[in-house]
Amino acid sequence: AICNHKGGSGKTTTAWHLAHALNADDAGTLRRVLLVDLDDQATLTNRLAHQAARIGSPIETQPTIADALDGAPTTVYQYTPILDYIPADHRLSWVAAKMQASSPNHAFLARVLRHVEPYDYVLLDCPPSAGIIMINALAACTHTLIPVTASEESWDGRQRMERMIAEIANVLGKAITPLGAVLTMRSPRSKNQDYYEALNAQAGLLGAIPHAVGIDADKRIYQAYEPVASALLAKLEAAACSAN
Repeated sequence: AICNHKGGSGKTTTAWHLAHALNADDAGTLRRVLLVDLDDQATLTNRLAHQAARIGSPIETQPTIADALDGAPTTVYQYTPILDYIPADHRLSWVAAKMQASSPNHAFLARVLRHVEPYDYVLLDCPPSAGIIMINALAACTHTLIPVTASEESWDGRQRMERMIAEIANVLGKAITPLGAVLTMRSPRSKNQDYYEALNAQAGLLGAIPHAVGIDADKRIYQAYEPVASALLAKLEAAACSAN
């Protein structure tokens, strides 16, 4: 689950670039990744659609995760041969209200994901809230990654998110492994930014992503996510070895 209570922390950008970085590495290892948009603003879905339209290959965006959470069959779409996605739309907020009124209400997403084929990695792009969709994401996931910016609000969001992860894991009696955080939109420095970057580094950072503009901005951001993906894989492999 890619999550932070604070909006604008880079969750969708992290999900997008991390999915591509995980797909393949310098050694030529290919990994199948599923992207799941869990935000009713559908920013990840819109990004997928815009990128596909740019190369003249429009994608499908209906039905969505809202339909699956509301009881319809789960529909997964192919973006590339090794990258699939489940889109979102504005109806997710209405479905979330229905989920909230159910009891128990934490396992809707886990049931949806049980109906998809196995992937090497499933990335959940979570909404910027602590509502029922976030609870379902944490109940369904095994690991978390928190995107942060070098700001007081984002640092507070990380702390609240870490407390919520621990609380959900405790209540559900399940293991949720925090993988740390990734610093996004790193820009020319100020003392305030230095302070919050240092706080995040002490709490665990997988890497830092620059704030980039210009014609090659997307390329530079993607290149910055490649070592983040490598650090994430190393953590996962180390955890797997410890478990065995």
